[in-house]
Amino acid sequence: MKRIITGLLLSCCTTYVHAQDLAGFRTSNYAGVNSVFYNPASIANSRYRFDVNVFAVNVGVSNNQLKYKLSDIGSSFNEDTLKNQLFGQNAGLTKALVNLGVHAPSVMFNVGKFSFAVTSRVRMVTNVTDLDGKLADKVINDFSNDPNLPYKIASDNNMRVSMNGWAEIGASVAREVLAVGPHHLKAGITLKYLAGAGNGTINIDKLHATLDVDQVKEDAYLTDAKGAIGMNFAGFSVSDFDVNDLTKFTGRGFGIDLGAVYEYCSGADQNYKYRVGLSLLDAGKIKYERDVTRSGTFAINIPAGQQFAFSNLDGVSLDNYKAELTKYPQYFQASKDNDRDKYSVSLPTTLRIDGDYHIHNAFYVNLDVQFALSSGKNKPYNAQYFNAFSITPRYDGKIFGFFLPISYNELSKLNAGASFRVGPLFVGSGSVLTALMGSSHQVDGFIGIHIGGLARKAAK
Repeated sequence: MKRIITGLLLSCCTTYVHAQDLAGFRTSNYAGVNSVFYNPASIANSRYRFDVNVFAVNVGVSNNQLKYKLSDIGSSFNEDTLKNQLFGQNAGLTKALVNLGVHAPSVMFNVGKFSFAVTSRVRMVTNVTDLDGKLADKVINDFSNDPNLPYKIASDNNMRVSMNGWAEIGASVAREVLAVGPHHLKAGITLKYLAGAGNGTINIDKLHATLDVDQVKEDAYLTDAKGAIGMNFAGFSVSDFDVNDLTKFTGRGFGIDLGAVYEYCSGADQNYKYRVGLSLLDAGKIKYERDVTRSGTFAINIPAGQQFAFSNLDGVSLDNYKAELTKYPQYFQASKDNDRDKYSVSLPTTLRIDGDYHIHNAFYVNLDVQFALSSGKNKPYNAQYFNAFSITPRYDGKIFGFFLPISYNELSKLNAGASFRVGPLFVGSGSVLTALMGSSHQVDGFIGIHIGGLARKAAK
């Protein structure tokens, strides 16, 4: 149990990105090949004849408990602060999303009426879901003089931490399929080959138990406990994870992105007055060979009057929990499917609706809505994002762009950020203004470089 809580704590402390990748910049008409990640139809009739993404990376973290302030961002990651806010006595169910996205070299180009893109990315998504903050507090902190013991656990949730890492190679094609007067319709598709680096999941489902301490042995224990605990592993080691592990592939799969964009164009500058986009992103699965030596599900049944001491798991890595729990069949009954050797992990599928209005000259305002379609409720190893929407006013010129993304999502609530585009450089954050003015449940940032050749008739 301590290992599980420690793993969750470390997941919440890691500084990777929230799902709102490239906040602000991704709404730009000059995002080039990077726009294909949000709607594959967007590269049709692009502002560029060609565009090459040299490199881009997103970093950040989102959660529903811990708040960050820009003035004391260092102390926000202090161990005591994390314990008190994420897993304290007053904490509710802790949720967190950890997401790394590295946009590797990618290229977009035009051939006749068609636009093509070849893209590459490395991604990691970690979900922490419905962790009982009071339970975590009891496990992490000293039990010896706790007046609240024994502590009754009555959770009807599936507490889980799930880590997924993979690389993807995408091939995109898009074109304008309809042009009638001022009305223009574009469509696009991206087919992706997925190389899975690994999946690691631990979940505790519907735990009802009593937590207490043996004062003589000074050892915490569970008694009168029922529920289930599951471990699922393939590929990299969760206990000894290294970023380089994301380049060692053990799973294979295919994915698809679909998109359509409608534009109402007016005037002689070839620009649109308003634009509406619809896209289905990250539809697909990665198939893994399940590591049956590390993976398994156990029904928990510790009768009242009997004790399972946490010290039994001291020094045991997360990857070795199955072997350790197997030593106590009287308390942990193995599931019949523990020898299942194959399974599939769904990508964090989303449906996005995007609206863009051209105010005047290079001034625009964008509205973006994201619906999360993938869930880890019934399959704890699945990756998932959250429902969200954002409004982004921007200045979007050929050489310089300035963006003010204001977003709201189910996890980190309201955030405001700022981002810039100057020539080939783009940099920004979706939460820096919130963190500067007060506090935010989200910390994120991105930086990248792309090089493109503007189309001769590119709009202003």
